[in-house]
Amino acid sequence: MNKIELIDRINGEITSSCALPYSPPKAEIERIIDKEMRFLYREYRELLYDRIYIINKKYYQTQQWKDSRTFQMNKCTEGIKVVKEMTGGSRVFGINDPDLNFDRLMASDLYLTPLSSDQITYRTIQWSFWDLARAFNLTDINHDFNPNTHRLSITGRTPVEGLFVLALDRIPEEDAWEDTIVLDWMIAKCKLSMARILGTFNYQLLGNVQINYEQWRTEGNEELERLREKIKGDNPPDYFLFFS
Repeated sequence: MNKIELIDRINGEITSSCALPYSPPKAEIERIIDKEMRFLYREYRELLYDRIYIINKKYYQTQQWKDSRTFQMNKCTEGIKVVKEMTGGSRVFGINDPDLNFDRLMASDLYLTPLSSDQITYRTIQWSFWDLARAFNLTDINHDFNPNTHRLSITGRTPVEGLFVLALDRIPEEDAWEDTIVLDWMIAKCKLSMARILGTFNYQLLGNVQINYEQWRTEGNEELERLREKIKGDNPPDYFLFFS
């Protein structure tokens, strides 16, 4: 659906298929669409998709990196999920040797009698060593992302290898407008705009007919509240807080 078709759908809903003579101006509908799409991209998870970016390690030698430690992402990027250094699956402690891995380093193939005291002591020492040793093989990179500037800042250690970035990018607007929640949101916002326009001045039409603009305002607010609850339910948090 393109913008012209979206505007026609909105006008058809507000005027009840041209049964009513009033609708917001085209310029006002376009302003509402542009404004609300920026809001919905931030709040509605279904309008985003996972996209992978690979940043070449040669970029670390540029003066721009040395001055700011930032990467300029695309304007369609709304968030960053993961930033990892691509050290390779067989690299341990900076050594890229396929014969050296954590299983051999920790002697995990050592056989001991199950549930014996030696086995329990061994496993305790083994995983204590793992907690200490994994700091030497970190792949996660501390970072910060600003959705207004679309800049990815590296706040932790300076990476050596290339970076794997898993980002959240916007889907095209033409696809977003096919979503019924997006369409209903635009219609509700246009109803509120129509109520504001008609309610600015009190006047009567011929035959003492009055415009009941409050109906548009009530319908618009009720529909927005329903859509907010729907969006909240579709975007459950991926974390929980535990207090002892």
